Amino acid sequence: MKNFTQTAFSKKFCLALVSLAFVFSSVAQFRPYRIIYTDNSKGNIAMFGNTLMNIVDEGVVNVTKMNSNNGTGDGFFGNDNENMQLADIDGNTGIGSTTINSSSSDLSLENGSTIKFARLYWGGRVKAIDFDLDQPVNHKIKIRKGTTDPYTEFTALQIDRNDFIQNSEGYSRYQAFSDITSFIQSNGQGTYTVANAPLSVGLIDNGGNYGGWCIIVVYENPSFNYNSIRLYDGFEQVFDNGNPLTTTVTLTGLDVPSGNLSSSDAKMGVVTWEGDANLIGDFLKINGNTFSNAINQSYNPWNGTISNNGVFVTTKNPDYTNQMGIDIDQFEVGTGYGILPNDTTATLEFGTEADQYFPGIVSFVIRMKEPTITLEKTVIDANQNLNAEVNEVLTYTITGSNVGEGNAGNVVLVDTLPSTVTYVPNSLELVNSPGQVPGIKTDAPGDDAAEFTYIGSSEIIRFFLGTNANSSAGGTLAPGETYQVRFKVTVNDPGARKPVPAIINTARISATSDSHVNYVDDGTAILNPEGGALPVSLIYFTASFVPDRKAHISWSTSQEIDCKYYEVERSLDGNIFSSVATIPGNGTCCVQHNYSVVNDLSGVTNRLVYYRLSQVDVDGKKTYSKIIVLRITNEKQQLIISPNPFSQAIKMTLDWNRDEPALLKIIDASGKTVAERHLKMNRGTNYLKVDHLMKLLPGYYFAQVISDRQKISGKIVKE
Repeated sequence: MKNFTQTAFSKKFCLALVSLAFVFSSVAQFRPYRIIYTDNSKGNIAMFGNTLMNIVDEGVVNVTKMNSNNGTGDGFFGNDNENMQLADIDGNTGIGSTTINSSSSDLSLENGSTIKFARLYWGGRVKAIDFDLDQPVNHKIKIRKGTTDPYTEFTALQIDRNDFIQNSEGYSRYQAFSDITSFIQSNGQGTYTVANAPLSVGLIDNGGNYGGWCIIVVYENPSFNYNSIRLYDGFEQVFDNGNPLTTTVTLTGLDVPSGNLSSSDAKMGVVTWEGDANLIGDFLKINGNTFSNAINQSYNPWNGTISNNGVFVTTKNPDYTNQMGIDIDQFEVGTGYGILPNDTTATLEFGTEADQYFPGIVSFVIRMKEPTITLEKTVIDANQNLNAEVNEVLTYTITGSNVGEGNAGNVVLVDTLPSTVTYVPNSLELVNSPGQVPGIKTDAPGDDAAEFTYIGSSEIIRFFLGTNANSSAGGTLAPGETYQVRFKVTVNDPGARKPVPAIINTARISATSDSHVNYVDDGTAILNPEGGALPVSLIYFTASFVPDRKAHISWSTSQEIDCKYYEVERSLDGNIFSSVATIPGNGTCCVQHNYSVVNDLSGVTNRLVYYRLSQVDVDGKKTYSKIIVLRITNEKQQLIISPNPFSQAIKMTLDWNRDEPALLKIIDASGKTVAERHLKMNRGTNYLKVDHLMKLLPGYYFAQVISDRQKISGKIVKE
């Protein structure tokens, strides 16, 4: 056990500190934790650093002691009463490179990353007569990219100190920092060398000499998921003075997103000064739960390691497993540590039975779960013949859910009625929605969760959905929650003895995620025109979105009578159609024939495209099929699925960010998982086939491919 002694400062030493408070106001004895960086972005935090000291015995570095950590991170040696001398790797080469100490470590970032924030921390123990921290000359540090470039010198923006008297002499344990954002932005990833930290050397008790550095980098990358980024610093002393001690710190300003966390969804980083591999009895509790991993044991987390999730970091020089006084550890805390959805605080307990150490920096990177909102729209005509007739009452039902992993906020459903129908007054019905009272709602705006209004001459229906929704704003749909609404319209008379056209009506639901990203989904209900659909015996008629922004349209017939040719017609609004392809028919036959065409969509900006099939007989008579809707997806972000609609199997094309296992889920409109498949995803483009889906009931589904770090979804239809 270390033999700690502390006495009162001499009057002269105290007066020096009082004087220092006026000339260098950033110096403090101890400092509570404060939040220094906060953002919700596609970001991450990198921590890297190294020791600046090593044990020297008989003029040679004792690499056995410096690598004394065993597989659990514990060791037989510490820096107390050891001859601690300065590490100096640079060999004093390069312009202005004369240094008293130096070491290096590597910053490794994913390609395409943008650095947003960088801060260099350094610290150690000094004897006042060696380095007077009251003097500005001892507030400086050097850093360079690589191992041969010239050094750049930075001055501390703050120095936090633990000053004490030992054997009638003044000492300080300190932590300093400087902002180096522009320096790291200019130099990017690679090796960095840090030098010339004020550090005392030699053999001494009461903790021993130590010193090192750490760089904290916050960066963003467009390929990442959204994360809640929080970075804190302070300077706390955990000191037993012969008795067990616990120091409790509550970090505020945390923003834990909605949705359940897996272990890798939350990562915590801690930089601690003056821990020891050979002294057990330390601990860290996170929200009352004791932390441990492979090399940071529950009884000795501060053991001089530099690690990433229980694995030693080796991209540094010198590369020791025991830094003799500095810990830089990042580890997963998504499960088992009481970090719960929507938490705004985290409580840390730093404890010791036989040691003294100084926690300095704490970071959190927590994955923000994204919602996936769905909207399915159906229509029932009063005569129940699936054909539109003048003055007929149509009942629309809109159903959906949040099948994603995070909350959907500000959920609003809007339906702009087509000019072919007229709203039936007082028919707005909220069938179900979380946190809301079901029933008929008024048409008037501003008094409940639904309204009927006009924008110009267009009739608009709007529902505000979810928990805490009101008369002007949507509420929240948590993962797995569903909604359903209904309303009625009447079919307008087209006049002049014209037939009633197909009634095409599209609704949209919109929401925002915890990361303030907008999400939408559309649903279209189509009622056949008066007189019905194409009389040819169609087995199926489908359209699917394929790579390079093309539509693959296919159909199959079981019999044809006097069929001269087919025309594939496309519309961007569901009303005005034009021919995009002509395919010869097979006259009169009673065997199955399969047809397909590819339609180029490169110039189309609409989210929805409508197709219909016309059959032209040998006598020139033309009849039409039902209208089908194709959703144009973002090829880089969504699944490309075919055929869609499907009957027995689907083929999927999707890009993935890394080699890893994933899970395919097929989810129905109510949010229930009805099928699962385990997948092995490869970095790049993946081509997958999922069969044995014939038992699924006809209707709308979502296909989701999910891993710990990525999720891609697409809507599919079972015939």
